[in-house]
Amino acid sequence: MRVLIVKVSSLGDIIHTLPAVTDAHRAHRNLTFDWVVEENFVDVPSWHPAVDKVIPVAIRRWRRSLMRTMLNHEYRAFKNTLQSEHYDLVIDAQGLIKSGIISRLSRGLTIGMSNRTIREPMATLFY
Repeated sequence: MRVLIVKVSSLGDIIHTLPAVTDAHRAHRNLTFDWVVEENFVDVPSWHPAVDKVIPVAIRRWRRSLMRTMLNHEYRAFKNTLQSEHYDLVIDAQGLIKSGIISRLSRGLTIGMSNRTIREPMATLFY
């Protein structure tokens, strides 16, 4: 079973998500994880042996010009990479609009936080 973790930033939050991957993998050895993360933190998820593929995203850089980003080859390559894999489950561990959009782009069954507990309730519209 292939699972996509969407936890793009910040460094401390990414590090604190690693034990959840450990616990899930220990309980279900057949799980394989991919992880979407901001390009500056691309090395961190790769420290975990259960993480198969790390998919970098450049949201911080792309925010400067959203329209140019949507037409950008780099954005299309990211989207194609994300959609080239079939994910049985997508976990939005960030709970932000940006992670909700990424989760939706992946086309997998997405789970995330409740709109009552999430920092950006609009993010739940994407799953």
